[in-house]
Amino acid sequence: MERGVEVPFTSNTQLCHDLKIEKHDGTHRLAPADHYKKKTLPGQPFISLSNAEEMVSYLESEMLTPRLNKLSPHLWLVATQRSSHIPTLHNQIVRGRNIIITENPELHLVWFENRVFIKPIPQYLLSRAFWEYLIHQSPSGSKDSVEDESSSERRRRTQIARAALGYLRSYYYLIRHESDFQIAKDARLLPAKVRWSSFADFSSAFGHLEDTQVSARYRFGELRLSRLNFWAKVFLGHWQFQKVTWQYSSYFNRFFGLILFVFGALSVVLSAMQVGVSADPSWSAFMSVSAWFSVVTLLVVLAIVSLLMLALVAMLARELVFALKDKIRR
Repeated sequence: MERGVEVPFTSNTQLCHDLKIEKHDGTHRLAPADHYKKKTLPGQPFISLSNAEEMVSYLESEMLTPRLNKLSPHLWLVATQRSSHIPTLHNQIVRGRNIIITENPELHLVWFENRVFIKPIPQYLLSRAFWEYLIHQSPSGSKDSVEDESSSERRRRTQIARAALGYLRSYYYLIRHESDFQIAKDARLLPAKVRWSSFADFSSAFGHLEDTQVSARYRFGELRLSRLNFWAKVFLGHWQFQKVTWQYSSYFNRFFGLILFVFGALSVVLSAMQVGVSADPSWSAFMSVSAWFSVVTLLVVLAIVSLLMLALVAMLARELVFALKDKIRR
């Protein structure tokens, strides 16, 4: 059963002091803490504080992970079934992974070969006032009912809050040492003015969150992209979850090692059978098996070549369909 959404940190531990809540006609509004500052979301100069719908839509694009939430009943096939299964940043480097910044929330904590994608923390998530506004709490901590707000709007805000809670909780596991903090600063994952001791106080509040308080995606830790791409075909009906190669040659190069191994193994077996048949032509059973195996080998080779050709045709067709749809829209 899911628990209600609450602000896990206090005003004393917040790391962003640029926002405040103003009451107007019985509703709450976000405003700059400094009257002379621009009325935009901290760190996002294109998002106005005065346009609530624009802000909510922006937050949905920044926080929600609809595809991973849909995949969540099957994510046990992709990752360890623990939300805490998130290696620290220094451990990511020990594993030979490069930290790649992404602004796509669905790629946060997804890794592929020697890369791990991590979404930087936006400034506004570090503000207590922002969270109170998002989940309709007054600064005193009591729930503030907004009469003219629809249940759909409240549901959207709740979904954003649960996703953001899970996202910030992931940083509790990513940054456990001062060395992790320094790696995060060097990789531009944290706002420039945040200090280690302050961040430790802030993030510790998220370590106590339970899985029932976060969105379905964040009930799992890091995810392997190769497995996501495979299961996306099965459960989402997508060609892949995230494209990792941008050239046809790079895509097909991934299969050459396995194909060469199969061809090499078949060649060795066929050569051994040929020697056996030449040494003892009277061994009828062995000759029969050899004949059938030769036919099977030809079929395997034909199947592999056919699959590669079909994959190429499918990729070309998919790109052609995309180009035609884009042309029609224009």
